[in-house]
Amino acid sequence: MMGTLQTGKVFVLSTLAGLLAGGVLVGINLGLVQRYNTALADIELENLLAAGEFDEQEFDIQMRSIYFSQLYGSTIIGLAAGALVGGTFIAAKIRIMSPLRAALLIAGISWFVLYVIPTVKYPPSPTAMFDPEVAGTYKELLAGYTVVSGLSALGIAFGFRKVKRKKKVLGAAALYLVVVSGAFIAFPDYLNKDDSLLPQPVVSAWRSAISLSMTAFWFALGIIFGLLWKYGSKSAGRGI
Repeated sequence: MMGTLQTGKVFVLSTLAGLLAGGVLVGINLGLVQRYNTALADIELENLLAAGEFDEQEFDIQMRSIYFSQLYGSTIIGLAAGALVGGTFIAAKIRIMSPLRAALLIAGISWFVLYVIPTVKYPPSPTAMFDPEVAGTYKELLAGYTVVSGLSALGIAFGFRKVKRKKKVLGAAALYLVVVSGAFIAFPDYLNKDDSLLPQPVVSAWRSAISLSMTAFWFALGIIFGLLWKYGSKSAGRGI
């Protein structure tokens, strides 16, 4: 497929797949995650009223910001992920499996490296959702750790491309885990006492809903990519 499918067409299909997967993410966020956002917002409202710090206008602005981030943020994530996976597909020049399997492999690795690993270190913070100052610190740490995880995986993957040993995949995975473990120790912990004061069943359900939405997003992205690359171009061959 890659021998006949032009790079421009790959990125067009990648963008379309990213938009569609972003739509999946929007749907899950609004249908599932939003209910837990609302539950946490009710708790935040009660706490603000009890402390005499409630500002209706500021609170409404914050809630609208959360809502619109689920809409437009999911679309942006979809486009970015589409470009990432499309570029990886081109650069990797995978020729030993079908487009669907290749796309799922790339999406699965991306999900693990860019979502699972960073989330283990920095799970979603309810407090950061409502407090801009806390959000700044949390997002800075999460973004930094995600970049380290992503660049480490990318560098190691391309570094091992020229290795001819049969177990190079295991070697690359082991080296990645060593590097990311070192980063796990080096990066500061994020501990917010306000998160621990919230009802933990609600927090756990909220985090689980987010995990489900992101997992569905990445694997929907892989499936959509694979199907578009396989059937969406007249120049597609039998496989890669």
